[in-house]
Amino acid sequence: MKNIKIIALSLCLVFVSALAVVGLASAQSFKAGDSVGVSTNETVNSMLFVAGNNVDIAGTVNGDVYCAGQTLTISGTINGDVFCAGQTVLVTGIINGDIRLAGQTVTLNSTVSGSATIGAQTLVIDKNASIGRDLLGGSTDVTINGVIKRDIVAGATDLNVNGNIGGNIKGYVVNLNIGPVGVVGGNIEYTSKNDPVIADGGKVAGTVTRTAPKETANTNYYAPLAFAFGWFVYSLIAWIVTSLVLVALFPRIFAEATEKAKKKPGMTILVGILAAFLIPISIVILLVTFIGMPLAFLTLLAWFVVMLLTTPFAGYMLGHLIMPKSKQPLGIMALGTGILVITYFIPIIGFFTLLGAYLFGMGMILTRGKQLLERTNIVAKKSIKKA
Repeated sequence: MKNIKIIALSLCLVFVSALAVVGLASAQSFKAGDSVGVSTNETVNSMLFVAGNNVDIAGTVNGDVYCAGQTLTISGTINGDVFCAGQTVLVTGIINGDIRLAGQTVTLNSTVSGSATIGAQTLVIDKNASIGRDLLGGSTDVTINGVIKRDIVAGATDLNVNGNIGGNIKGYVVNLNIGPVGVVGGNIEYTSKNDPVIADGGKVAGTVTRTAPKETANTNYYAPLAFAFGWFVYSLIAWIVTSLVLVALFPRIFAEATEKAKKKPGMTILVGILAAFLIPISIVILLVTFIGMPLAFLTLLAWFVVMLLTTPFAGYMLGHLIMPKSKQPLGIMALGTGILVITYFIPIIGFFTLLGAYLFGMGMILTRGKQLLERTNIVAKKSIKKA
């Protein structure tokens, strides 16, 4: 029962944090590219949305930060909350708010005034790091060398404490190690087959309670649990940030595609179904003909891009259906995409949601693309006549 409560608490915290982005309508700053960010002497007085291969935020942001990319570095001052996902994430600045991170390798070496929710394969809370409230983490390897002023709720294979924990430690841990300078100010309650290893000098002020896990065929279920949690956080943040950047750059395209789909939902889903069957068949036919191979690869690339865009388009449609009177595209996109991605992770329901979003989003994109081509042809014909 305790295990179920911990999982439910983790998902609820992430869910609430994700839906907080519904109030993004006042955001003003959007940056996208290969290498983007905020320079050292730059100040952003609004919410900031950044997407790129390399993201470097070294200046001051007076608002929440949403970022996604391969390599993320935050060394500036953020006077708000941080929602970021990337392969490698390094935070060394000052965060005057809560922080939500997801990545393969996450290193936190900064001062965070609020709580931290982090999903990663490798998580390091470095010696200069300080989290003002709680840490909720899902990771294979967790190393804490800094200060956590309240509690830790974690799912990990290895949890190494060489810093100072002001409150309690709870969660699923295969190996729990308290180092020679590690201090736990409260109790330790965790599920594991292994007793904790407390080095000379390590201190636990409260009691240590270990609960043996139930025997299952898979004896190492901690790592999959941590990976699943991290992947959930990453997917949620990455899709929301990407969708917000897209709608900020092309608000008219999403609005017109949604209006068209609302008027003819049956036609939209039919176009999506036909495309799902005909496009793969066309690619295979082109591949078997030597002359058509280049076109096949181009079509495959275009199809892949369209598949990635189905979630933002379907998410915008869902958000518009929930808030039909809203005039704020960012709020519409944040709400719709957030709910859509969360449902992807619900067993059974997630499959049908993903399939519906794919087919309907595909139909929206192709229908809208056809309209744009028709407009382009009309403009081209008029230009030729004038010439």
